[in-house]
Amino acid sequence: MLAIDGLEVVYNRVALVLKGVSLSVARGSVVALLGGNGAGKTTTLRAVSGLLAHERGEVVSGSVSWMGESLVRLSPDRTVKAGVVQVLEGRRVFEHLTVDENLLSGAFTTKSLRQARQATSVVYDYFPRLADRRRQHGGLLSGGEQQMLAIGRALMSEPSLLLLDEPSLGLSPIMVSEIFEIITRLNVDTGLTVLMVEQNAEAALSIAHHGYVLENGRVVLDGTSDELRNNQDVSEFYLGLSGVGERKSYRDVKTYRRRKRWLG
Repeated sequence: MLAIDGLEVVYNRVALVLKGVSLSVARGSVVALLGGNGAGKTTTLRAVSGLLAHERGEVVSGSVSWMGESLVRLSPDRTVKAGVVQVLEGRRVFEHLTVDENLLSGAFTTKSLRQARQATSVVYDYFPRLADRRRQHGGLLSGGEQQMLAIGRALMSEPSLLLLDEPSLGLSPIMVSEIFEIITRLNVDTGLTVLMVEQNAEAALSIAHHGYVLENGRVVLDGTSDELRNNQDVSEFYLGLSGVGERKSYRDVKTYRRRKRWLG
């Protein structure tokens, strides 16, 4: 289990971004972290993966642990060796390396080239599009294929917890559906635990077991996917629905009323 308790994060020793965030992720589950821009979603992932220091961030209070081991102040490479890997927003593949080389770059924690090749074979089984393009440079792939490559590269270290930051960003609905289907297969087939930051709440809740909503650095709502889908605030502000199946313009939403209810 991933356990985050009372987490407070400061950037540049001035800006308090997370204000007592607490959440848990059961082993073998998919959990969605929802919220608007600036809510603290990506910062939460960085606090887990050890990437805060590279963004001048620091955990000043609270705890983060995975399977009983504290992750606070672990370097990113030690976090990966503990079984926790983050797929960054924006994909960030090595454009001048081939697909095969990109994948091998994610295997730096493995013991041998043979093990790395075995892991590559597993990735290609889940992402046959990548297998067809294994000799192609990463920069020549489509956006969706690059996202697949970024996820595949993370899988090369055989993580037990995968952190996904906006996997649907900039992708077509068809590609989003394909990638989310593969994430579900990985979870079901291998027991991979997933914590996913996603602004496409509808897609995220379609595959998640549980979800949390962040606002202004705080968890304001959580529940099962069904509970969040049926919550009026979530339906209006994140799914764009008002009433049964009726689409509502985001511009018509009285944001201050929601914030007053959630944040007091």
